[in-house]
Amino acid sequence: MKGIIFTVCFLLCLVSVSFSQESNSVESSSILITFPKQKKDIRILVLKKLDKYINSKELFSKQKNNVFLFSIGLSVDSLGNVDDIFFSDSVTKNKTKIIIVNEHLIADFKKMHLDDFGYRSKILILPILFKRPDDDKISNLNEFLSGFSSLWPIFATDSMHKVVLLEPLINNFFDPIN
Repeated sequence: MKGIIFTVCFLLCLVSVSFSQESNSVESSSILITFPKQKKDIRILVLKKLDKYINSKELFSKQKNNVFLFSIGLSVDSLGNVDDIFFSDSVTKNKTKIIIVNEHLIADFKKMHLDDFGYRSKILILPILFKRPDDDKISNLNEFLSGFSSLWPIFATDSMHKVVLLEPLINNFFDPIN
């Protein structure tokens, strides 16, 4: 368990260091790393929206010590409405069947309204890790590293929106009780 937490923290620190340097290029947005000290932690709200689009059968069929890492990006307009959604490659290229991306999922996210002014006119990036609570190592290291290398969602850069990397969410899932 400590190994997983240490590995995830180390890898996320690497990402934050590599993306923390601002480029002078016009195409690049500025990147702001923040922690959820806002009025409301939207990570749980995002996870609740995502919940009904998770293929539980596929998730529970993962072997012990297999983790699933992906990220979701939300583009928020100046009024606090979500106007676009981005996923990391592990979700968009259907490398996994765990997240069911369809027009209903997109519509549910676009119904979200964020009252916190700190999130307006920004692109919010939320890394999410699914694992079992008793996992103490990562058995699917190749899949994990592939997910990590494609963690940053691909989106059209817009100089009007700053990019905010939210604190990663580690979601422990339990096998169903029959």
